[in-house]
Amino acid sequence: MQLHIRGRAMSSDTVLRQEIRYSLGYIRSMIDGYSGLYPGENLTRDVLRFCDGMTDAGTPHPRLQEARRLVEDRCRRLAQDTDRFALRDPAAIAASRAQAMAAVDMLQDVVFEWRRARMAVPSSGRLLRRKSL
Repeated sequence: MQLHIRGRAMSSDTVLRQEIRYSLGYIRSMIDGYSGLYPGENLTRDVLRFCDGMTDAGTPHPRLQEARRLVEDRCRRLAQDTDRFALRDPAAIAASRAQAMAAVDMLQDVVFEWRRARMAVPSSGRLLRRKSL
């Protein structure tokens, strides 16, 4: 399927990928801006709530669960490395932040594959029922 946006033809895969990337941009900004200095911050809870909202499917998909667990682990690690009461190592914080971003990138790919698999495929029944001449 081709969609025309601003005079350009875009495939439905491209549009879907952009939609997911845009949605996950909020998570990326939370990870990028997380300092661990404020008592009310809970990065892991906030990120997972947003992830669960994006992938609310009823029946859990194994790859989605695995990607979600990885994001959870990486966000928890970032929260531990940025804990205001712990020794804060800038190199460890940067590495944890990069790993959390990489986990979100992996989640993006898994969500794309999952959503693409759930998209309705146009029926070709009409073409098959044409009379031959």
